[in-house]
Amino acid sequence: MKVLKQREFMAIWLIVGILGVLFVLFAAASVGLWAWLLVGAVGLVVCAVLALRVAKVHRHPVDRDEPVGVRPSADDSVHRVLVIADDSCTPESLQAAIDEHADGQAIEAFVVAPALGSRLDRWTGDQQGYDEATEHLDGTLRALEGIGVQARGRIGSKDPIQAADDGLREFPADQLVLAVHAAEDQKWLEEDAVDAARERYHVPVTVIVVEHS
Repeated sequence: MKVLKQREFMAIWLIVGILGVLFVLFAAASVGLWAWLLVGAVGLVVCAVLALRVAKVHRHPVDRDEPVGVRPSADDSVHRVLVIADDSCTPESLQAAIDEHADGQAIEAFVVAPALGSRLDRWTGDQQGYDEATEHLDGTLRALEGIGVQARGRIGSKDPIQAADDGLREFPADQLVLAVHAAEDQKWLEEDAVDAARERYHVPVTVIVVEHS
């Protein structure tokens, strides 16, 4: 709901900005060609900035895309955990998060590391987002192995909800763990990623806030 209100708010300001630019353009046209061109250039920049801000508002997949959370087998002796790793987890944090719901069962895990970055990054061949996601994936897999958990994983969507949807289609799970760096925690809260996950999935959702020294 909060994200929807943010979109509506930004859309209103975008419309107001466009109307304001058109008004100024007409006014500048009466002054002279140079004023018209100057105001037009400034107006285009303002519109572009507003459009980019609207585009940056996080859009999670719609509810109808929610995967069916069915256990892959009737073997209740295995606790399956999907980890969305926006940072490299520590063995201690994972152990505490999983033990809360595993009830002594054997544990299997699948890790999806969101590849952060913009469309511009992909167009320009900027690999930083992919490289960081690879680092988070490898670090989290090592942490799981360190506590004796069989794990595999892959790079996924930059949207944590889309990453979770895709992961659950590939690895139906009994628990979802969202691992986020402390610097990104507030951003995830503002984008309602945590609340959206808890409303969307019928499994426990645990949040790990990772802090590095």
